[in-house]
Amino acid sequence: MEPSRWERAKYGAAMGGAVGLCIGLVFGGLSAMRNGPGSRGYVNNLAQTMMSSTAMFAFFMAIGSVIRTEEAMAIDYASLDQNKDRKTLWGGAMRFKTPPVVILQQHRQQQQQESQQQ
Repeated sequence: MEPSRWERAKYGAAMGGAVGLCIGLVFGGLSAMRNGPGSRGYVNNLAQTMMSSTAMFAFFMAIGSVIRTEEAMAIDYASLDQNKDRKTLWGGAMRFKTPPVVILQQHRQQQQQESQQQ
């Protein structure tokens, strides 16, 4: 069974959190060595940098992983092209007559009909 959107968001947040921790450690450490500890000290400065980068990366990776895996089924648009073997005046292929979203919906309907027949 395919993971739900919530599970994908959790996976993305976990990956983003791990990346954010590592990047926060590297850049926070470099910043502390270059600019000094500041008024809060080395550990607090490094911890704040690590937590802020962790939160940012986790948030964006959670959203990105849901959006990126929204359509898990790969589509071969070349095989669905209605203008196959037709060329324009300049030699390039013509565009779809039907938008790819409509072609995808038709493809899904065909798959549902085939599964219902079986």
